[in-house]
Amino acid sequence: MCFKEENMGISKLIDKINRFIGYLAALICIPLTFVVVYEVGMRYFFNRPTEWVYDVSWMLFGAMFLLGGAYTLQEERHVRVDIIARIFPLKIQKTIELLFYFILFLPMTLVLAWKGYDFTLVAWRAGEMLSTTLFVFPAWATKIFIPIGFFLLFLQGIAQVIKIIRPSGEDVK
Repeated sequence: MCFKEENMGISKLIDKINRFIGYLAALICIPLTFVVVYEVGMRYFFNRPTEWVYDVSWMLFGAMFLLGGAYTLQEERHVRVDIIARIFPLKIQKTIELLFYFILFLPMTLVLAWKGYDFTLVAWRAGEMLSTTLFVFPAWATKIFIPIGFFLLFLQGIAQVIKIIRPSGEDVK
């Protein structure tokens, strides 16, 4: 995946980055599947459940979920309740969508990225460790996906706004 295209606009660059990270997030499904299958095999065939699979599986799922959110927004695959908005003309629908992005989405994702960064930094500095089983690991290793995921969502929100304002494909450079 090349990011060096001439005259690539902001929204197209954000789309490329989030598409790449979305594909990486999807690949997390592979080790997650192996870990869960391993646990099922150990538990039901050998009667020897593991002490670490639960923690590893929620860490992998959390990373996949947070990193895949921006790609899901880009592909417009999030659940939307637009029953009322669909009855309005297209121009009003776009206005409603822009208001949503500016009033709710962009501020919320920026605050969650910022607070997620603080949350991660506190865990790093304190040497915080997490465990729901006997497997102990550094908290920052999972918490780092919170600010990254929400910052990527924020960036994708900017790209979506640009697409609403400039639907002809003309992009801000």
